[in-house]
Amino acid sequence: QLWRTPGVILFHRWLPAEQQRRVRDWPDFMQAAARQPDGEPALQTMLATTGALQRAAYAGPLPQGAPESGHILWLAVPQFEQGQFVGDHVAAVHFEQALRSIIPPWFAWDHAINLNPQGGASATVPIHFPGIQLSLDVRALNPQHALAPRLFFGVALVCLLAMMAALYALWRDTVRRQRVEAQLQTQRVLRQAMERAVLLGLRAWDTQGRPLYVNQAFCRLVGWPAEALVDPTQPMPYWPGASRDELDTLRARMADPSAPQIGVEMQWRHHDGHLLEVLVHGAPLSLPDGTVVGWMGSALDITERKRIERRAARQQDMLEASGRLIAVGEVASTLAHELNQPLGALSSFANGLLNRLQQQSITLDEVGPVVERMARIAEKAGRVIQRVNAFARRQEMNRQPLDLLPFVSRVVGQVPLPEGLRLQLQLQLHLPEADPSLTVPADALLLEHALHNVVLNATEWAVKTTDVTPRVQVRLVRSEGQVGIQVADNGPGVPPDQVGNIFDAFATQKEGGMGMGLSICRSIIEAHHGRIDVARSDDLHGAQFTLWLPLNP
Repeated sequence: QLWRTPGVILFHRWLPAEQQRRVRDWPDFMQAAARQPDGEPALQTMLATTGALQRAAYAGPLPQGAPESGHILWLAVPQFEQGQFVGDHVAAVHFEQALRSIIPPWFAWDHAINLNPQGGASATVPIHFPGIQLSLDVRALNPQHALAPRLFFGVALVCLLAMMAALYALWRDTVRRQRVEAQLQTQRVLRQAMERAVLLGLRAWDTQGRPLYVNQAFCRLVGWPAEALVDPTQPMPYWPGASRDELDTLRARMADPSAPQIGVEMQWRHHDGHLLEVLVHGAPLSLPDGTVVGWMGSALDITERKRIERRAARQQDMLEASGRLIAVGEVASTLAHELNQPLGALSSFANGLLNRLQQQSITLDEVGPVVERMARIAEKAGRVIQRVNAFARRQEMNRQPLDLLPFVSRVVGQVPLPEGLRLQLQLQLHLPEADPSLTVPADALLLEHALHNVVLNATEWAVKTTDVTPRVQVRLVRSEGQVGIQVADNGPGVPPDQVGNIFDAFATQKEGGMGMGLSICRSIIEAHHGRIDVARSDDLHGAQFTLWLPLNP
């Protein structure tokens, strides 16, 4: 724009190299300038500099005639062709007019700018051009500063302060942003490390069912690369085609936020074709406002666990089959053990009735009670067979609320005392008076069998003592949430080395015993969710068996 300003460019001409040697070959405007004081040497130096140093050069400022006409600043720009100097482009610039076009009007309004310093309240500004040294004298015309510059300075100062405040805020925001980005990067690295370390397969998909993300554990699980698993054109290549309905069911369950998020066992197909047993969990991906944007799921390979479970189930079936074979032996032994007495009684009644009938010493009225007694004994034997058979098969027992006070009194009263002995057997029953009702859920027939067997064993071992009167003590003891039927005797007791195996099948210390009584008793009590404890009696110093049963809630 400086070159387009009128009055700035006074002269512009191409000056070939051959015309630069003699002043008379110069253009008239240059010759006129050369006639000014020190004009010719300055122009000669300018032209010589361009050719020798191969750069632009300045001359002046030279006066333009009268002093009020101003000064001319000369400029020469060399031109070379194929490395040879061919001439200069020479221009003459009106120095004062150029300054007026450059300096803002508001500054020139109250300042005088002169080429040479004149002293006073002025400022000298040096100007360096190639080849010349200039200085400008800037003088204030009005010592009273105008209001506009002050306002401008104030506005500029305010803008500067605002800019500094903005820069500070920007710097602080940048520092905070960098800190947040560093924390975000740390969290990202931490999450990536966690994803690499976790053994669960993780996957995410949007509400349209398009896969969004899978981790490396999921890729290893199904054998597919991550690019194939997140391909929207072929979603879930590991899903068997016959199980698409299960996929819809799983999505519907995860879409319902009120449904319990429980694991679902599924079958997937590995990339190599074999089936995988997986346990799948899912949860919705929700924004802070509750909007569901997708779902996140985890998959755990349970193929080996399911295989072990199936093997364990087969082994359990085999064990149960073996147990049933053992139960057959237990049933046979138990039946022989339990039916010996009722069958003997039936045989005695039948033989006695037959003898009386043969002797014709019995009336019809006397036959009825005998036959009824035989029928009751036979019915009891049948119930024993049914209960023992059901217990051996581990079927559901007939549990009913049972009051132990009359039950224990009745069972203990039915225990036969050893016959043919002159020893006195004292049977004591100690029942708590504070709680007259102790009720337990039990199968009365099986529990009667267990208690009868324990009391009968106590009577048999009590009579083996020779120095004191045989005694058997039966009492009820109570603990938190359970009641115990305690049977003690003053016999020799259980040897310490036999306490651990006294309840094993076929383990017996009695001559002619089968070793099934206590084993069956323990099985019956455990079937009632109880236990049998064996210890040494503090009162009678013999064996003490306690049958613990849970009370009714």
